[in-house]
Amino acid sequence: MVRFALIGAGLLSIVGVVDAAAADLPARMYAKAPPLLAAFSWTGCYIGGHVGGAFADDRINSAFGTSSTFGSSGVVGGGQIGCDYQFASAWVVGVEGRAAGSSLKSSNPGTATNLVTGATVPSQFTVRNDFLASATARLGYSADNWLFYARGGAAWTNEKIDEAFAPPLIGPVDPSATTTRTGWTVGAGAEWMFAPHWSTTLEYNYYDFGTHGFTLTDPRGVTVSGLTLKDTIHAVTVGVNYRF
Repeated sequence: MVRFALIGAGLLSIVGVVDAAAADLPARMYAKAPPLLAAFSWTGCYIGGHVGGAFADDRINSAFGTSSTFGSSGVVGGGQIGCDYQFASAWVVGVEGRAAGSSLKSSNPGTATNLVTGATVPSQFTVRNDFLASATARLGYSADNWLFYARGGAAWTNEKIDEAFAPPLIGPVDPSATTTRTGWTVGAGAEWMFAPHWSTTLEYNYYDFGTHGFTLTDPRGVTVSGLTLKDTIHAVTVGVNYRF
């Protein structure tokens, strides 16, 4: 019995020494788990600017059944504002309004015909599109910080039309008219979020303002009528948006 008691006392002593040694060890360090990254989302609104090139493809038809196709290239530049909403994980729907100035100017040499006498004289027909605007909806697919999309909606342009010629006995005249045309537009593009709140875009848009008749007048009373114009524009632009 004494032997067992001594053995028990020895075991208690060993346990005490182990506990004391453990108390002297430094506390174990635990690494804090990194916070979860928020999922990227295109939901929000933005404002920005764009610049690029445009090509006008015009066709003029006369009352005599003749027609002529002509075009020109120019620069467009302006601003845009819009909002997007991301849903179903990767799909994005949005709306955008944009407006831009344009240097498009299409000229076409031809002839002007006097409807009473049948006499013709050389002429120069010119179309200027100095304003281009649209209101569109867009649908896109998100690949993290990239967005690929298509758009479509209504479009407007400000047309300045004139036809310069020199009729006999009157001398040089330049009857003209200015009008705002309504049409439609479709396009496609890509947007890249390159920094917090900032994105850049590259896109192509086609504008069609239909075929319409017009009447040109000169201060001296000379009138040009009986013509129709089909006005279409292609534009490729790059832009920058600030998202908030």
